[in-house]
Parts: sequence; C-alpha cells; structure tokens
Amino acid sequence: MSAPAQSDPLPKALTVVTAVTGIVDAVAFLGLGQVFTAFMTGNILFLGFAVAGGEGLTPMGSLTALAGFVGGVVAGSRLGAATAARLRRWLLTSAVIASALLVAAALAAIGLRSVTGHLVARHYVVIALTALAIGVRSATMWRLGAVLNTTLVTGTLVTWIRHSAVGGGTPDAAQPYRVAGLVAVFTGAVLGTLLLKVSLTAALLVAAAGVLAAIGAYVAHPASRRAPGA
Repeated sequence: MSAPAQSDPLPKALTVVTAVTGIVDAVAFLGLGQVFTAFMTGNILFLGFAVAGGEGLTPMGSLTALAGFVGGVVAGSRLGAATAARLRRWLLTSAVIASALLVAAALAAIGLRSVTGHLVARHYVVIALTALAIGVRSATMWRLGAVLNTTLVTGTLVTWIRHSAVGGGTPDAAQPYRVAGLVAVFTGAVLGTLLLKVSLTAALLVAAAGVLAAIGAYVAHPASRRAPGA
C-alpha cells in the first residue's frame, strides 16, 4: 500500500471507520454473548475453545457471525467488481449498504437487553445483520488497498512496528495513520462500551452514522474527485 498524499482525506475517513469497528465489537462481545462481528479471528478461536469443551461460550453466535460476515464479504466483493471503476460511487454505495444494515440491526435491537444467559432469536438477528455490514465494509477496504485496513488491527500494529526505528525499518508517511488507526479502535471500544449503558440500539445507530458520515465526507471532498477512477 502506498503512502497517502498529505492532501488525501481518505485515511482520515478510514480512521473514523476503524473507530466504528471498536464500537461494533464492543456491542458484539459485551452485548451479544461474547462473539465478534468484525474481528473474525476471535470467532474461530471461540469455536475451537467450544469444541474442546470451553465453558461460557456461545458457539452458535460465533457461527452466525462468521456466516453473516462471509455473506457480507461476498456481496461487497461483487459490488466492488461491478462498480470499482467509479471509485466515489462504489465507496458511497458500500457505505450506504453497511450503514443500512447497521440501522436494521439497531431497529431489531430495540428493547433487547445485553446477553446475560442464552441468546434469543433477536440476538442472532442482530449478530447476523451487524456481521453482514462489517463484511461488506471489509471487502471494500481490502479491494481499495487503502493505507488502513479497518478490521485488521494486528496487521496494522505489525506494519507500524516494521516501519519504525525499533523494528529496524524506515518510517514513512503512513506511520501517523497507522498509529491513528490503533488509537481509533481503542477509542471506539471505549465509546461502544459506554453506549451499551444506554442501549444496544444507541450504540449501533452511532456506528451506522459513523460509517456513513466518514465515507460521505470523503466522497464530498474535492480531492476524492481527483482520485483514479473517481
């Protein structure tokens, strides 16, 4: 991934979207039964723990999240293949779809309490819709090849260290954005946890607004019109 130009607004938009990842997984892990709907590594580990007899897990929740995420990635990839020649239209369409799915999840979560025991049917609906949204968004970010991958935080951390003096590398212009991405996902997790004290719906609505506002602001920025394929 090439370093962004100083005037490129996209990394700033992706920093906000990365914060949304933290919000979404705070909702999923703390409110939907210890599953992840953005970081799929966690779900695969949870399934392994469950197979080995680990207690306090919700394997069906993890399977639902994985299935939803895969479906979202398929949809996002097909959307990218069909519309990537028009960058701004593609990004905005993807953001609208992801935000609409998060709003649908928020509506499904109205009056729904955080999981304290077994998941009920509506918990699974919220998990599936949220994972679908993040799958669509993740496929878009991978195809975009942006300086920040908004769900691969481990990779961001490794790349930051690799390009640092401590890691024996040479810092490049993308280093501040990598740090911003790490801070953003932490901040999003804090914000998501606080919003859960209001409701699942409130947290998911903020996540939906964050995705749409960040990508909408990028698409409206004059610099986006000069991007290749815009």
